[in-house]
Parts: sequence; C-alpha cells; structure tokens
Amino acid sequence: MPDQVAAPKVPVKSARKSLLERVSIVWIVPLLALAIVLGVAWQSYADRGPVITITFDSASGVRAGETELRYRDVTVGLVESVSFTKGLSHVLVTVRLNKDVADYVDKDARFWIVRPRVTTQGVSGLDTVLTGVFIEGIWNDTPDGLQQDFTGLPDAPLDRMGRDGLYLTLRATGETMLTENTPILYRGIEVGRIGKTRISDDGSTAEAEALIFKPHDGLINSSTRFWDASGFSFSVGPGGASIDFKSIASLVSGGVTFETVVSGGTPVNQNAVFAVYPDEAGARSSVFAGEEGEALNLTAIFQDNVAGLTSDALVTLNGLTIGKVTALNGIVDSERFGDERVRLAATLSIQPGRLGLEGGGGPEDALAFLNDRVKEGLRARLVSASILTGGLNVELVTVPGVAEAAIDMTGGPSPVIPTTDSKISDVSATAEGVFQRINALPIEEVLNNAIDLMASANALISGDDARAVPGNINGLVTDARGLLASDDTKALSGNLNKTLDEMRAILTQIREGGAIENANSALSSASGAAEKFAKATEGLPAVIQKAQDVLAQASETLKGYQANAGIARDTRAAIREVERAAQAVSSLARALERKPNSLLMGR
Repeated sequence: MPDQVAAPKVPVKSARKSLLERVSIVWIVPLLALAIVLGVAWQSYADRGPVITITFDSASGVRAGETELRYRDVTVGLVESVSFTKGLSHVLVTVRLNKDVADYVDKDARFWIVRPRVTTQGVSGLDTVLTGVFIEGIWNDTPDGLQQDFTGLPDAPLDRMGRDGLYLTLRATGETMLTENTPILYRGIEVGRIGKTRISDDGSTAEAEALIFKPHDGLINSSTRFWDASGFSFSVGPGGASIDFKSIASLVSGGVTFETVVSGGTPVNQNAVFAVYPDEAGARSSVFAGEEGEALNLTAIFQDNVAGLTSDALVTLNGLTIGKVTALNGIVDSERFGDERVRLAATLSIQPGRLGLEGGGGPEDALAFLNDRVKEGLRARLVSASILTGGLNVELVTVPGVAEAAIDMTGGPSPVIPTTDSKISDVSATAEGVFQRINALPIEEVLNNAIDLMASANALISGDDARAVPGNINGLVTDARGLLASDDTKALSGNLNKTLDEMRAILTQIREGGAIENANSALSSASGAAEKFAKATEGLPAVIQKAQDVLAQASETLKGYQANAGIARDTRAAIREVERAAQAVSSLARALERKPNSLLMGR
C-alpha cells in the first residue's frame, strides 16, 4: 500500500479583534464623565462638615433630611437622623454641620427647637408654619474647637438675638406674679426680658432669670427696686380722676419696671437677686425697711398644726420685725419625730440688714449670728397677733433653762431653727372672761340709782326756789349797778385820793420836819439831838388820830356794800394798806416817845 502523504497544515486565524483593536474613541466621554462624578463625590465627602448630636426632651416636628439647623436665620446644618437615647427617656437628634462653622460650635453653644407660638406676649416662629420647625443655635465668634454632644434647651434663651447684658434673678414677693418672656421696662422703654420662671429651692417663692440688655445694665445697682407693672392704678383727687399704667403691652401681657430709689448704690454682680414688689409704694418703702440683698430662709417646725398663721405673718426678735413668713406646709416624718402626726412647717424669710450686724452682713453672717443665739437659748414660737382676728406671728425669744441646741443645717430645704411652746391667747376663754365680768357688774343697781338721781334733779329744778333763782340774780345785778352809780361810790375815789395826799404830807413832814437836821446836829451831842427830835415828833399823835378818823369815815361809807364785788373789793384792799401804814407810823411814834435816841443809837 503506498505510503500516505500527510496533508499540509492549514493556518487558522482567529476572527476576534484584540482589546486595543476594539477600543473606540467614543468610549472616552462616559469614562471622563465617570471620573468627574467620582471626583465630585469625593470632594463632597471630603468637604462635608462633622456630625453633632443634640438631646431633647421632645422632638415634635423634627424630620430627618428636612429639618434645618440655623444660626442667625442662616442654614448651617441639616438633621440626618432622629432616634432615642438608651431607655427611651430622651430624643437624640443627629445634625450634620457645615464645615465652615464647625470650629465655632464649642462647649458654650446652645440649641433649641423653634415652633410657632401664640401667647399674650405676641406671635413667634410664624415662619415655621410654611417651612416647618427648625433648630436654632447660638454660639460666640471665637473658634474654640468642635464639641459633638449637646443637651438642647426646652425654650429659647434670653440672649437668643445675640444681645448681651446683666443677668439677674428676680424673686416674687407677696401677691406678685412673674410671667415668662415679659418685658422689663424703664420709663416706658423695654430694656430687658424675663426668662423661664421656676420655684425656688426651698419652695417658698417664685423666681425667674432676667436679662438687662447693654448698655442699660448700668442703670442697675444695689439701690434699685423692681415692682410689678402689669396692672394699673385708678385715683381721684383735686385734679380729677386719673388712670396710670406703664404701657398697653405691660397691661395685657404683664411686665416689670424698676427705679433707683436712693443714691449711693454700688454696682452688682451677675446673677444678683432682686425682689419684685407688688407696687411702687412697697418697693420704695423697702429701702427704709432694710429689705435689701438676699434674705436668709429658715424653717421652723411647730408641734401642732395651729390655725391662724398665714403667709406674710411677721417674724420678730426683741420686739423688732426682722422678716416674715413666706410659706406654710404640713410635714409628716415618722423617722424623725416617731409618730404620724402632722406638724406645721413655716418658712421664715429673715432680712440680714435688720439684725444690726456690723457692716450689714449677708445670709451667711445672719445664719452664724442666729446660730450663736440659738446655743444661748433662742427659740421660735407662735404668738397671738390679735385676739379679735385670731392671727398669729412668729417670735424669736430667748428661753432660759432650755436644753442646748443648734440650727439644723441638714434639715432641708433650708436650715431648721428649734422651736418652743407657743404663747397663744385663747380667744374663746378671753371672750368668756370678758362676758363674765360684764355679767358680774351691778347694772340694775346702777340704773336704779341713775333713775333716782334723775328724779331728784327733776324735782330740784322744778321747785319754787330753783325757779326764783333767776329773779334773785337779776335783782342782785340791778342793786350792784345802782351801787356803782351812786354818789357815795363816786365820791369814794375822791376821798381815797385825799386820804393818800394827807398820808404823803405826813411822810414828808416826818422826813423834812427837822428830823434830819436835828440828826445831823446830834452827831456832836446825842442828848441834844434826842430832845430836838422829840420836839419834832410831838405832833405825830394828832396826825395819826386824824388819819384814823379818815379811815373810819371810809369804812362807814363802804358799809353795806358787798365786800367782794367790783370797786368795793379794790377799795377795801386800799384801805387795809393805809391802815397798815398808819399802824406802822403809830408804832414808830410810840417807840420815839419811850426812847427818843433809839433812832440814832439803834436800841
């Protein structure tokens, strides 16, 4: 068999083109587009801001991917997710910040949710009706580094508009009410706002944070007083009727105003405490009552829940008012007192300025002072303020012989001062005693005696003798007029003048009748002077007798006249003087007769 010849190999060539042969220039466009997209995505990822988490009590209206974070009405972030914290107690909101503001969101940043609100103070958040709620943030202009965890505020802060100033704590007194977000006015201009109201730590009063905007914060000092301006006053006077209120806004929504009452006030620090009084009169009088600065709150627990003690009751020490009762509560503490009885717990607001401490002092100084007094026996007790109304006050009094004690600093919410037995007057017993005394009075006997007295007086008045009295009086008056008009009475004054002239002549005769010359001559010879003097006085008895005759005549003239009436009384007095003068002259004459030289020798 012939050898078979191998068939020649046939070259086989693949019909598929290589990758390079298959690449078309058209593919460059989508590849370039993909690169651009990836580049944009990477740039967006690299430029996005950090994430922060804000914890709220409630996130009503907040939506992931929709709710914005705003700063000064500019969007600076977006909510990425809304979830709960562990235990479902709060809502956790995750917000993506813009990168350019991230460094400013530091530890001082604050956040709150803005919702539409309609109150008496006005309408707020109206733009959220169309755009939905948003989260508002506020921080300073210093980039102190990012903080990622925050606790949101339930309400907007006072400085939400970026306005700084002086922060105060306002405390209501009496019937004053503090309303959130109300204006603080000064001469009708809004210079501040009142923030969130709250109950004080001891539960005795209401407090609120307040902000006085700059530059008006310079108006506040230690002599400033605040009072409620939400009402109005109506008065009627000589100028007519007038109505007074600060503004329509404060009348509708409430408000507080202030005034620096006296000069000499000192600047105050941030968060200083000021009381808000019900009216301007109370605010101004508080300056002179020593009610300035922060008060010391004490708790007094009385063993019995006694009726009659009310808020605003006075607290006294040594008879001086040093504070008032601000709150009353019942307390049951079996562990402390060993029973289930209800006891009366009174909160006492003590004004340190009224304790007379050196340099004024504050609550700490007042507490130390009272604690020292408590160790010496100072105790609080209830005393009657009025037996008519049954009202009570609290008196701090030193009780001798009591067990040693001190103020309980751990009693809470304020230190507890020891108490002692109350001194309360029993109104019913006092009234009963008064009625018993009234009942014991001899009223019937007194009335009978009064009736008898009136009957006797009536009989006396209606008698003939009493009726004749006016006629007798008229007769006496007529006789007196006739006596005064008679010729004898008219001549009496002439006779008296004549008598007085004669007496003057007698005295002149005594002085000038030679007695003085004889006395001068008697200096050389006492016996000769005595003889001459005796001769000079020989006529004295006759003169005296004549004066006595004149006086007798005057006495006869006055006889029958009423001694104590009119001119007769004066005349008799004059005659008595003349008689006494005559008697003196007579005595002198008799003495000279017995011993003429006695005038010279003195004996």
